[in-house]
Amino acid sequence: MSTARLIVSIRLFTTFTWVSFVFVTGFWSSVFTPQQTFAQSQANENEQVYLFGEPELVDINISRNLFDEGYRSGLGFRIGLNDFGLQLGAQYRRSIRPYTEALISISLSGVRDPSEQTYIDYYFGNRVVPSKYKRILSAPFTLGLKKRFYPNQITDNFRVHSSVSLGGAMMFVLPYFQDYNDNGFREANLNEFVGFEPVNDVFEGWNELETSLAMMGEWVLGIDFGHNFAQLQSFQFGYTFYYMPTEIQIMEPFKPSRVNGVIIDVNQDQIPDAFERSNDPVNFLGSVQITFVFGRMWARD
Repeated sequence: MSTARLIVSIRLFTTFTWVSFVFVTGFWSSVFTPQQTFAQSQANENEQVYLFGEPELVDINISRNLFDEGYRSGLGFRIGLNDFGLQLGAQYRRSIRPYTEALISISLSGVRDPSEQTYIDYYFGNRVVPSKYKRILSAPFTLGLKKRFYPNQITDNFRVHSSVSLGGAMMFVLPYFQDYNDNGFREANLNEFVGFEPVNDVFEGWNELETSLAMMGEWVLGIDFGHNFAQLQSFQFGYTFYYMPTEIQIMEPFKPSRVNGVIIDVNQDQIPDAFERSNDPVNFLGSVQITFVFGRMWARD
């Protein structure tokens, strides 16, 4: 019995030693032996010998651009969302150099003070903005430049760009409510007005329209999508602003004076007898903005 065990042990030891030797030899050869490239040879009918080894590197393709592809003009429809509300407009693009475009934009947008809060009557659907004094509609017109970044590093169907635009805007200023007594404050006086001074709808107050000019600008960082350069599909995120040399009173300029939290009403007729300054006129308004552009580019003939 002991002799059989000895024979088995010797065979196991011999097998393990042989396997270990083969493994170590193969590992040493694969890691430490110098590598050589063996090229195959082939002779043609003129007995010229060609060698076939590792393939040559393929040159990197230069990225495509509107200018070289022949797309020089385009028109797009713009939809913007910002703190002022919804912006609708159009944009003309002109390719002037590879990766560079000129922009002409015109749009129509509401403008409001960032402090505004809208309250909704869920029974009747009426909307009201407390302390609002003027409603503003703007028509901006801007010129700009658009530049594509990293054209050779980022694929052509995901074209990263930035643009800067400057211009002017016509500001249309309308009264938000009917200020019957011209005191710059929307009152709720049952004796005099039988309720609040009414808020104007979009068709009212045009006989009191005032206009003003403003400077307007925007900076955006965006992406043009798609391999088909004939289609405009852009998403943009940026900042837009208005500078108004003539200040505009958007929120109510006055509010009733209070003593110990009680409105001063000497005659007890529900008409305030003293007012104090409430909100100052503004000459600068800014907001972040998200913009979508959809349209088409035209190739030159």
